[in-house]
Amino acid sequence: MRSPCSASRTTAPGESSARAVAHATGVAGHEVLQYHRSYLQHRTDVPSPRSAFGDPGLMTADLLDYVAGEPDLVTVAYSPLLAGGYTRPDKPPGEEYAAAGNAARPQTLLSVARETGATRNQVVLAWLMGGSPPTIPLVGASSVDQLQENLDAVELELSADQRARLDAAR
Repeated sequence: MRSPCSASRTTAPGESSARAVAHATGVAGHEVLQYHRSYLQHRTDVPSPRSAFGDPGLMTADLLDYVAGEPDLVTVAYSPLLAGGYTRPDKPPGEEYAAAGNAARPQTLLSVARETGATRNQVVLAWLMGGSPPTIPLVGASSVDQLQENLDAVELELSADQRARLDAAR
């Protein structure tokens, strides 16, 4: 039997060492990554309930690059609707969303929502599900109407132009 340390030398390029060791030793490897991800970019340098040194639970660019190279991995995003932050005036996104790259994003989101006849929440969910890498949004609802709104996002297909504008907004 090979040692787990030699596993990374016998695996396909791009396979992570943790997944390679699991594969080489015949045990289940990780298949799902669950992180916070939403349309507005979260600052990583702002203390959070999880860490006084910055928020470690974010789907960052390096993780997105990693997942893009691992097609067997599935990403799940928790709190993609920011607990009402896209739609509720009494719950605007806080300082943790005051990233420079977010300046034009709310207006672009609203513009695409108007074009599609969808809600901002539906556009955010469709953006996640149809993006690269595709992400399964983990949502909560406090009413049947909210649940239906979230479910209807599955049917929303953003055009290539809409997606490009959403992605490019800074």
